[in-house]
Amino acid sequence: MTSTLFSDLSVHHIRFLVEATTPILMDPYKGSALRGAWQSYISRAYCAAPAQVKKTPAHQNNCPVCYLTSRDVGPESRRPFALRPPLSRQTRFEPGERFSFTFSLFGDTIFLLPYVILAVNEVGESWGLGHRLPDRRGRGRFRLVQVQALDPHMGQEETLMEDVQRLVRTPTLAVNAISIEHRAQVLAERLESSGGILRLDLHTPLRLIQHGRLMRRFDFAAFFQRLLERLFALGEALGREPERYSRDALREAVARYLPLAREVRVVSDDSSWWDVKGYSSRLKKRHYLGGLVGEIALSAADWTPLLPILLWGESVQLGKNIVKGGGWFEVGGLRSEV
Repeated sequence: MTSTLFSDLSVHHIRFLVEATTPILMDPYKGSALRGAWQSYISRAYCAAPAQVKKTPAHQNNCPVCYLTSRDVGPESRRPFALRPPLSRQTRFEPGERFSFTFSLFGDTIFLLPYVILAVNEVGESWGLGHRLPDRRGRGRFRLVQVQALDPHMGQEETLMEDVQRLVRTPTLAVNAISIEHRAQVLAERLESSGGILRLDLHTPLRLIQHGRLMRRFDFAAFFQRLLERLFALGEALGREPERYSRDALREAVARYLPLAREVRVVSDDSSWWDVKGYSSRLKKRHYLGGLVGEIALSAADWTPLLPILLWGESVQLGKNIVKGGGWFEVGGLRSEV
């Protein structure tokens, strides 16, 4: 199956369950607040080098934290992680209420997990999250309840840390070619036997550029080509065998799979544009995070060659602002065409 194309890739999904200890105020879309608080804390707390030194490639290649945060700026392919924010649009969490979010670490960047966990914990206990509270108590606080590793394609999870025992276990679960192959086969068999329609759920804003403009109406062929480009760029930057992801290899993959993607038919499109804005502490201004969200039903004569690439896309996300939670989609349930 197509999953062998990216057999050297791996993704560790690390889910954090937290509980508010003071009121927490956030916008309906929480990706920008979560990433902003986490990045602000980790970049200041774990490296004492002067700002000018932090910007140098030599330092970034030797400092784990600066490696993580420096690659957060620039092309999407350089970024070694993605964020899956809470999907609820709830804007106020009272003490005792819980919510979860997931950091996805690509390739060998799993070695940075201790820094990620420590930063999440300190954001909750001391740094604060979201908008400042009106009574001048600062930003909201939370406690870290649980950390888990997930393989959504195999339907597996493992607990890495509980709040009663602060010891962190090394994760053994990761999305890889084996788990992608397993789920792709299950979906392909169900599609073949039922003649169903594949549902694509756009959970967080999908912000793609098509012909120099924002793609405001879903186009599967454009979506699929951008996904191939994303996976090849990620493989070149963070895969174990970067030589496999040359421009010639990408051109061959596009030539092979894009004609199949163009044959996919949109049965129904219930997506809409969510006009989200966030604040960049680096740029000191608000910026646009909006994109398509909603459900799209798709039909194809043969999904088999396309499914593995779509499933890899679930784990790596697509489009702009993935470090703020953008472009998280899932291949949802199947339904019969009427």
